[in-house]
Amino acid sequence: MKQKRSNRDKSGQALIITSLIIAVLLLSTVYYVFEVERSVIKSETTETTMATRPITVNTVVSALANFTNGGERRILTTNLNRLSLFLKDHSYYAQQDLQFTPLNSSPYQEGIWTSWESSGIGISSAYVSFAVNFSAPSKTFCSQYETNITTALTVEAAFAGSEAEKSVNVTCKISNEGEPALADDISVLYQNETYEPWTMVNSSNNLNIVDYGNGTYFVTFNAYAQNFLQVSVEMHDRRDIFVMARALCLNNDHVVNILDAIIMSYAFGSTPAAPNWNPDADLNGDGVVNIIDIILMGINFGAKI
Repeated sequence: MKQKRSNRDKSGQALIITSLIIAVLLLSTVYYVFEVERSVIKSETTETTMATRPITVNTVVSALANFTNGGERRILTTNLNRLSLFLKDHSYYAQQDLQFTPLNSSPYQEGIWTSWESSGIGISSAYVSFAVNFSAPSKTFCSQYETNITTALTVEAAFAGSEAEKSVNVTCKISNEGEPALADDISVLYQNETYEPWTMVNSSNNLNIVDYGNGTYFVTFNAYAQNFLQVSVEMHDRRDIFVMARALCLNNDHVVNILDAIIMSYAFGSTPAAPNWNPDADLNGDGVVNIIDIILMGINFGAKI
């Protein structure tokens, strides 16, 4: 699915402007401390890092938001270069040199990694290493740190119903840097045949979204489907970072039938690292969906569980 493109594309630039304004205010305070109390040995390292770190974090966040909404990958390096020049040009009482290295090893490319596959997990992430070289009349030092911004989304979906119209339940969990987060908006789509186009879920599907306030959202809707149903959830977090995840709906009719065989075939040959992995298809729990699981399903075919 294509990345989102809208007037959100400019949201990253707004955060950059905000970062630069914060930079002026915070750094002015730090440099004042150096100028007025240059004869006193203080925790200059801590003060300067405290001033610089949130600026770089905001810049990484804004670049990731820009990229996930349709911007170019190089925006991260471009914006960090601008920030580095800005800090250098506005060092009035001391010299500050900001150096950065975006992570460029798999799965990251130019500091950015997005994974929006059909495994029920979506990732939008940026990773940058920083070094701040600071020279003041009283002291020279270097501070190093790393910034990892990650918005993750997990989706679990199940459907029930013996007729063509299915009742679908979807549980979504969104996090920022591993902590529960809140979504700014949510869009839900479904696909009822493998190669059919995706259909947007709306009020005509009796769409209902419950926000538990802890990063968990429970979505219910109705959809017409026979033996296959896949759900796609798209979200923007409160930082405007876009993330999406797709999940194959599990069959909750408590009967081993052709629907379970379809789910099994979709996950066949997979392991936990594969995008089509489905733990419910690993019937013997050996970490791989193979012929043994098919035999076990055949033995129980038609049975109620």
